[in-house]
Amino acid sequence: MTGKFSEKDPERCNHYARFMQHLNIAEANTVFWLLFVIVLVLMCISSLQYHNASRSIALGAHLNGLERTISEEEVRPEKKKVKRLRKHQLSIASLCLVLAATATVFECFAILNIQYCDGEDLTQLYWGFWTLLSVGSNIAILGVMVHLWIVLGDHETPSWAVALGTPVLVFAALGFVFHSIGAQTWDRCRGKRVQEGENPEELNETDVEKCDRERSMSQA
Repeated sequence: MTGKFSEKDPERCNHYARFMQHLNIAEANTVFWLLFVIVLVLMCISSLQYHNASRSIALGAHLNGLERTISEEEVRPEKKKVKRLRKHQLSIASLCLVLAATATVFECFAILNIQYCDGEDLTQLYWGFWTLLSVGSNIAILGVMVHLWIVLGDHETPSWAVALGTPVLVFAALGFVFHSIGAQTWDRCRGKRVQEGENPEELNETDVEKCDRERSMSQA
């Protein structure tokens, strides 16, 4: 119901609620809570992908150990299967992020309708749920994606928890990934020079500047 101590603001309702300004309080609440539950379900689906990825990591480590006892040709089909499985898990997590982000934006418009079009006194409770769980779920799904991408790209895994972690840990992992990409670019640049018969210590200043430029572009 409309709050007793807050007034409706038709001007802000039209400006902020946009296409949801014509919803009544019951319809706006239905939209918000329905999308709220959907975001949590999507977060749970992405967490299952992380759980399944943990199994694929163990299987991949087992296959790497088998290469020492049997030929690489016998292990290669299984390794390709594991890689396809990881790509499938990353695709599902990416889809969950797109859907969750879209639902979170619509949730925001529903709250703005409740706040300005209906004058709800307890709007801050809606914003608390939205910030803590809806936005937090999006960041958690992003963490799952970053973790799967690190595993799929055979990058070094950070020493802290990435998937379903706090925003600070997730964005720290993104910085870790960019650093890893830059380091790989630098190594490929130097390795290419060595394969061409040049001594890395004898690279001239122009070659070094070129490698540094490629590394900075990859990190950007």
